[in-house]
Amino acid sequence: MTQLADAILTPGRDGAYDAVMKWALIMALITIGAVVSYDYGLLTYLFSADRSRITILIAVLYVGFSAHCLWILTELSREYRRAMIWKARLATSSTIPDVPVGGGLIDSYVADVMRSRENPSDAEGSAHMLMMSLGASLRRRTKVGTYGADLLYKLGMLGTMVGFVMMLNSMGDMANFDVATLREALQDMIAGMAVSLLTTIAGLIGGILLRLEYNVADALVTDISQTAVSFTEVSLLPNLARAERNV
Repeated sequence: MTQLADAILTPGRDGAYDAVMKWALIMALITIGAVVSYDYGLLTYLFSADRSRITILIAVLYVGFSAHCLWILTELSREYRRAMIWKARLATSSTIPDVPVGGGLIDSYVADVMRSRENPSDAEGSAHMLMMSLGASLRRRTKVGTYGADLLYKLGMLGTMVGFVMMLNSMGDMANFDVATLREALQDMIAGMAVSLLTTIAGLIGGILLRLEYNVADALVTDISQTAVSFTEVSLLPNLARAERNV
């Protein structure tokens, strides 16, 4: 966390970690909304009225996926910084760069492009394939967000079905039509309807908010891919081709 704070707050920063700041802003707004909802008793009612406890599961999963989103945003921001460093380095130099030794995706990509020039017969095609591979590797990290949002939606639908089952079960328990039995059946029906509606609302809200967070990561993946394509086509491949002609 200290390194992350230093990267964000360093004077003259390059904006690589702006996506993390956007995530923090979104979470701050969500937290404010949660506090206001708790103050008005909405959250308390949401969790207490749901007998199935599916809303608690949805809340726990949402927090877990949000933490994962922060982790991949930090990793992707580090890759974005490496991409911008390579772009600046290649733009100011016409010589062959040193083979990168870093363990990140961008460094591995640049190293693969440089090694692909050893077979100049299909160097351009190899570079394009490596660009596509880099984009796929980056997007694979954000696929969890699609799964997470879909999971929250499905849990909300599951709660809807559970609520309907509880309502139908309360109607089947009415052996006679005295006042006490009707009162108990109505209470069970209302409880089942509450489960149905509250879990649906929790699943929809959780899925929408989680999708919003991962959209920030998707946008960052696009920025990294565009930067990689830019320095590859404009600087890296021409520099390598020029060096091969001078050999």
